[in-house]
Amino acid sequence: FRENFHMNVSTFEALFTLVEPHLLPKKDTHPENGIPPIVKLVAVLEFLAGGAPQSHIASNYRISKQHFGFIIDEVCNAISTALKDEIPTLTSSILSTTALNFERMWNFPNCLGAIDGKHVAIKCPQNAGSLFYNYKGFHSIVLMAIADANYAFLYVDIGAFGSEGDASVFGHSELGKSIYGNNIPYPEDRRVGEKVLPYVFVGDDAFPLHTRLLKPYVPKRGQRLAEKEHIFNYRLSRAGRCVENAFGILYSRWFCLGRTMLCFPDRAQKITMACCHLHNYLLKNNKETYCPSNYADREALDGMTVEGEWRKHLPSKTLQNSGLQPQAGRQNSTAKEIRNDFADYFVSTGAVEWQNAHCFL
Repeated sequence: FRENFHMNVSTFEALFTLVEPHLLPKKDTHPENGIPPIVKLVAVLEFLAGGAPQSHIASNYRISKQHFGFIIDEVCNAISTALKDEIPTLTSSILSTTALNFERMWNFPNCLGAIDGKHVAIKCPQNAGSLFYNYKGFHSIVLMAIADANYAFLYVDIGAFGSEGDASVFGHSELGKSIYGNNIPYPEDRRVGEKVLPYVFVGDDAFPLHTRLLKPYVPKRGQRLAEKEHIFNYRLSRAGRCVENAFGILYSRWFCLGRTMLCFPDRAQKITMACCHLHNYLLKNNKETYCPSNYADREALDGMTVEGEWRKHLPSKTLQNSGLQPQAGRQNSTAKEIRNDFADYFVSTGAVEWQNAHCFL
């Protein structure tokens, strides 16, 4: 049971108690014609975790493929509704707690979360043309997320067309609009070292540099990065590993996400959202089964990364093949100043003893 569903029996029973009210048969459904809610939940969890074709799971439970598709929709909606509080609305209090955890665990002050996105492969819908066709050569919808310091999702946005440029995906997402519009309830700026600095998110090269979103330095053509830029990139990557691990755990536990979904985008979106809610629920309620101590990446005393067990459970290059495309372009001068201030802090009062060795400096 633990191996197939990545939770213990008592956690499953608690989950079923939460989900069952949303799966009760309609009043006009004859009992003999209905499928018990617990069977629906078990069948869909098997589909999500195992990644087997929809037709295979349906056959095992003696359900028609078409009917099982409706059950997937129903159960995934029920899971996301029952567990809606597992992915909270961002508040100043939640963000402040997140920042404290990033500073305590990953030595990155004023960090509100690590941002990344993944392409979720789907079958090309009829008459969709190249709408869902991405730069990696397959059809997809985009999963955009923020992870906290403990690999849980703070924010999830699913459903952008795979063909959209990745900067466009971010800019058009509710998260991107909120960051660009300064509509997030940011905690007040605080002193970090010698400067008063804003609270920020961290991302990789797929995202634009912004006063509230830091990304790595990229060397200019024919030049090398300065020492403090190397160290900043290393410190940024340490914080950024939180979202890499969040996606890694998610994909390794819910195999359906790593395989091409043979369904319409709307159903793929419901499946992906349900998996994200289950991820947070199990991290909180049954972590010893879902994500035991060696499952995520961890650091040795010398600062070197020890890779987590989740990497052994994923098909080769699953996450690399689903990543977003690096973006280039003009950078806001104020954002560059803020990044430089963080870089200065990391080579002064905010330095950690192993960073030079890790950067081969």
